[in-house]
Amino acid sequence: MFKPQKYLGQNFLKDPDIAAKICAAAEIIKSETILEIGPGTGILTEELIKTGAQVLTVEKDYDLITKLQKLYKNTKNLKIIHQDILWFDTSQFKSYKVVANIPYSITSPLIRKFLEAENKPEIIVLMVQKEVAERITAKPGDSARGLLTLMVEFYASSEILFEVSRQEFYPVPKVDSAVIKIRPYHKPHFGSEGKKVKPELFFKVVKAGFSAKRRQIHNSLAATLQMDKNQVNEILEKSSIDPALRAEDLTFEQWRELVDHLSLSV
Repeated sequence: MFKPQKYLGQNFLKDPDIAAKICAAAEIIKSETILEIGPGTGILTEELIKTGAQVLTVEKDYDLITKLQKLYKNTKNLKIIHQDILWFDTSQFKSYKVVANIPYSITSPLIRKFLEAENKPEIIVLMVQKEVAERITAKPGDSARGLLTLMVEFYASSEILFEVSRQEFYPVPKVDSAVIKIRPYHKPHFGSEGKKVKPELFFKVVKAGFSAKRRQIHNSLAATLQMDKNQVNEILEKSSIDPALRAEDLTFEQWRELVDHLSLSV
């Protein structure tokens, strides 16, 4: 019997049809390598195996590992790895896709791990908390838009595919879920001067902008970056950004322009 561990945030998906939809969203072909995270009872693993692709499933819970090993002992295209996914080395892969129903508590660090990797996945399909999915895909002007949104936008495109009711899990969690698809970019972003946008500077500015989310962007930047307000307003004007906007109102392109002009001015 598969017993969920509360301390690991385990909630097992029950409906194989939903697992099949998640699998289909990854656009898997037989020659590919698929990295699954947190296989649980194996309901998604089963669908991934059917594709004929080479499936590597990483699980932290030793009890689940032993059960899965018995269940799939004769399955040739499946490798079960006992490890914390946040410590898993992806450099062994030339090309791979990530498909998972992940514990909600590791959503942000997990997405960051794969998007910042040198060998990024071709596609990432994740079942996450619905609220987090809405934050990831939030558009300019949406109050859900924040650091996580911009982190994903810097490295990838993303979309919500479908929602999943909390009733589809055992035990029933307190929130609904959603399945998202993330497609990492494989070319760097460039600023207006044709220079590569450095992630360190980009996220330093974004964090400054969101440091006081309800404040106007010129106030947040001046206070956090310790810059003169007149200088900040000049940079915003060069970047075609209204200083009265809030951080959540800015498009990715506006952030990129802002970072570009800041780097030229400081």
